Amino acid sequence: MLVLLLLAVSCAPPPTTQLPVTCGATTGGHAGAETQLRFVEASDTEIVLTFGASSASNVFDVPAFELTPLEGAGSPRAYRLKVSGSSTLNPDGTASYRGLKGLEPGGRTVRAIDLIDEAARVVTFTVALERDVCPFVAAKVYQYGKSPRAQIALTFGGASALTIETISDAVGGAPIGTPVQGSGAGYEPSSNIRITIGGRLVWDTTANADGTFDSGFWIPDREPGLYTVTATDGHGHVGTTTLRVMAQRTKK
Repeated sequence: MLVLLLLAVSCAPPPTTQLPVTCGATTGGHAGAETQLRFVEASDTEIVLTFGASSASNVFDVPAFELTPLEGAGSPRAYRLKVSGSSTLNPDGTASYRGLKGLEPGGRTVRAIDLIDEAARVVTFTVALERDVCPFVAAKVYQYGKSPRAQIALTFGGASALTIETISDAVGGAPIGTPVQGSGAGYEPSSNIRITIGGRLVWDTTANADGTFDSGFWIPDREPGLYTVTATDGHGHVGTTTLRVMAQRTKK
């Protein structure tokens, strides 16, 4: 389960370095890598695709992708995102992705992301925006427990990326004491990352040299409810998500 929501924080200082944006076509990833699509997440300022390993190949990395502007798509700005070496179905025919084929965050920036085609281990999406803005594009690999992960992220409006992944089978939340992993991109390289839940510091970690981070922590003891999770680097870069904390399970 992956929960995600990125928001701009008005009280944050301006970033010391602006995230580079891409208005034209761009490519990334590694040709020959094979993955399985696991999650598609969208908020008003971010779109994230998360991939897991595939039995189709032992070569795991960010799958090759191409982001291309679309003309005449009926929105102020639109893109086609084609990802090669991935599928929503495992080689044995079971589903690796169980989410919706279309997501509409309903905000001021991201109108929708739709999975429009899948064939020969190539998945294609369209991204429609409400405003004429260009994305910051990030791609990374990391480890979630013993499971390799890869992400392709598009962020808008200067927002950094932040996702929270948990093994919990509780839809939309995680019980107290659940191990989770925070993963981010678009932060000051080698900076100290402070992670808060409901405004209270729960974890510190350090960004990598490329401005990404991955760090595991436990859901602390909190009253059940929906909480804001933030990651800040002290240099004006902020990623925000929400997490529903659920009551700790009792043993039967």
